[in-house]
Amino acid sequence: MKKTILLLAALGTAAGLSAQDTAKSSYSVTTDFSYTSEYVFRGLKNSDEAFQPSVEVSVGDAYVGLWTSQPITKSQNNEIDIYGGYKFKATEELSFEAVGTYYLYPEAKDSEGYYVKESYEVGLGATYTVAGISTTVNAYYDFRLEAQTYQASVGYSLPLKDLGTSLDFTVNYGVVNAEDFDTRGWKEYYSYWGADVSLPYRLSEKATAVAAVHYGDSRQIAVVGDSDNLWYSLGVSVGF
Repeated sequence: MKKTILLLAALGTAAGLSAQDTAKSSYSVTTDFSYTSEYVFRGLKNSDEAFQPSVEVSVGDAYVGLWTSQPITKSQNNEIDIYGGYKFKATEELSFEAVGTYYLYPEAKDSEGYYVKESYEVGLGATYTVAGISTTVNAYYDFRLEAQTYQASVGYSLPLKDLGTSLDFTVNYGVVNAEDFDTRGWKEYYSYWGADVSLPYRLSEKATAVAAVHYGDSRQIAVVGDSDNLWYSLGVSVGF
C-alpha cells in the first residue's frame, strides 16, 4: 500500500504540473519509472530488486526532485530522497553544479541502535567535456553521518545512427570517510568503483526507454554490505 500511495503521489504531481501551459513557462517536468534488479549506492548494496519512480521539476538551471526506491522484497527498507540543485555552465566545455539531498528511510529500525532513519547531504561538482568524453569530479558532505565522499567519473557516448540511439559508457571511482556511518558511532572508511553501459531508445518526442547493465565493487574496512555486484535496470522517462 505504501508503494502504491507514493507512486500515485508522484504521478499526480507530474500530471498537475504538466496540465499547466508549459509552452509559455520556463520550467519542465520529467518523470521516470524504473526497475532495478539490485539497488547499489556508492559501491554498497542496499536492497535486492526494487521499483524506483521519480519526478523532477527544472526552472532554468535550477531543479528540485523526489526519488524513491521501493524494494519488492518486503523485509528490506525503502528510501525517499528529496533534492535540489543548480547548474552553471562556465564555458562550452566546463560546467559546475551544487546539490543538496535529504535522505529518508521510513522503515529503518532505529530502536535497534544500528540503522539511520534520515541524513542530510550537500555536494559540489565540476564536469569537463572534450572530444565527446566527459570527466566529472564531485565532493559531498553528509551532516548526519559526518561523512566526506569524493568521486570521479568518466563517460563517453557512442552514436548508433542506424538505430537512432547511442551506447553510453561510464566508469567511476570514489572514497568515503565517515565519522558516524551508523548509530554506533564507528569511524569507517571504504573505497568503491563501478561501470555502467546504457542504451537509451527514443519512443516519442517526450518519452525515452533505457536499458542498462551495471557493475559495482568496494574495498571495505568496517562497513557491512555486499560488494562485487552485477545488476541491470529498465526504465521509461517522460518529459513535459
